[in-house]
Amino acid sequence: MPLGLYVSRCGGKVDDVIDVDAAIAGVAARAAVVRVFDDLFDPAAQERVRRDVVDAELDGVVLAGHSIERYTKSLSGRHLIEGIVAAGINPNRVVAANILEQVALVHADDPVGATAKAKAVIEDACRRVELSDEAEGIVCEPRRSVLILGVTTEAVVAAQRLLQLGFSVVLADRGEGLSHALQPSSLKATSAYVAGHPNAEFVDGARISDGSGWVGDFDIVLNSDAGSAHYRVGGILLARPDVTQWIEELRGHFKVDIDENGHARSIDPDTHPSETIDPGIMVVPVRGSGDRTREKVAAADSAAMALVLQLSQPTTVHYMDVSEVDETLCGGCASCVRTCAFGACSIGEDGFSHVDVRRCRACGKCVVSCPVGARDIISAPHDYLIETIRGLADSEVEGEKVLGFLCAGCGYPAADGASAYVEESGESYPASFLPLRIPCGGRLDTLYVLEAFKAGFDGVTVFRCREGHCHNLIGNLDMDRRMNLLRTVLRSRHLDDARLRIVDISPFEGERFVEQINAVYATLGSLTNGKGGPQ
Repeated sequence: MPLGLYVSRCGGKVDDVIDVDAAIAGVAARAAVVRVFDDLFDPAAQERVRRDVVDAELDGVVLAGHSIERYTKSLSGRHLIEGIVAAGINPNRVVAANILEQVALVHADDPVGATAKAKAVIEDACRRVELSDEAEGIVCEPRRSVLILGVTTEAVVAAQRLLQLGFSVVLADRGEGLSHALQPSSLKATSAYVAGHPNAEFVDGARISDGSGWVGDFDIVLNSDAGSAHYRVGGILLARPDVTQWIEELRGHFKVDIDENGHARSIDPDTHPSETIDPGIMVVPVRGSGDRTREKVAAADSAAMALVLQLSQPTTVHYMDVSEVDETLCGGCASCVRTCAFGACSIGEDGFSHVDVRRCRACGKCVVSCPVGARDIISAPHDYLIETIRGLADSEVEGEKVLGFLCAGCGYPAADGASAYVEESGESYPASFLPLRIPCGGRLDTLYVLEAFKAGFDGVTVFRCREGHCHNLIGNLDMDRRMNLLRTVLRSRHLDDARLRIVDISPFEGERFVEQINAVYATLGSLTNGKGGPQ
């Protein structure tokens, strides 16, 4: 596989700490193209990468520098990856090696350890590219229709903007919709425009009873006093992200992140105040009740524009992350059916398991529950996870090694956020803590923990979403159940189960991330036997 490795100095923040030449020495020989740039967000660097994809006929790309979070949470951050995909690389083979936020910035006091860790992280990313299949894309023409949940001033303003641009809107309210909305007198004309528009529909007393699909093509069933109605829309706008009933109903079918109050949360309040982790679902940010009309109008415009940008594209592509069922292995036991919280798995008339891709959220629970390994997660395949655990265990970092499984929803962004805390406080953690990103706690099989100890790790720590905050509803709780059962197995193998720690965390708790890692090392230091043998 022709592989391209592109390293960013991140304006000097990386090579101030990491010996870049030493960090890439192990993989440079097997890469078709290796380049080091001052900053991968520089237009000339991005153009060079795109040309290499074509000229060298690359089949995979590793971007070593920023976290994958940087490409999704900074304005136009996706542009680099989108350009690489447009040049011919499958998105599942474009992988970020995070050597800035989770290496250079948190281990500035240990250049040797940081360099060894950076080398391991880059090798991990290359392994991920080499062992991952291409993701299959489903192309659709976005529907020019929007479901707005909650009739508020912001909802009416957003509806007017959308209607003026040729979209149709469905405004659903848990009460009596427009008749009870508190509209300022200056917006009476706006309310009248929306109420009288032929492409606007109001649904009072609405509840979401079913949902499936993705950006550009959502299937929603609303129940109301008038009965049940089915809607096909391109996007969803949550005008009342503080109404927890809407949130609970959405989370039963889609990925929606919530804050400590149970309110819907955008992916970044500064750069993406309206966008959620599900690209087709937007929110109007919650503000104080005394906000002025112009602030409400600005918030509505922001949310409407975010949807328009998504739905005005000629096509959208949804990439499936769950593999097809291997019918030579599947026995139709229905373990996946019982496990899936989204109702995406079923047993067909042929006796085999099937996945409804419109309902699947790629959490990985069905993969872990399958007793025969009949399916896999394409972004975190089994072979990759096993080989990476072994590879990280063999890395050259000094000291007791701890493997950190970081769920993509909370654990991984918390690890990124730790860099700001380390810079401010000066408190770091050992470079021998080696991170491994997984889609969800639900993807973590007990096999991977056992493999980690077998490979030589001194400890394993899992950072997962807090209870009630898992993007996949109960992926974290299912994982807890498995891990607690595993503790008995560890003790039977003469391993102190204190070497396995489960940490609940939110995406913004960088300080807690550092504290918990240091607590893990303190625990390891207190154990009398080096590898947790008989006490």
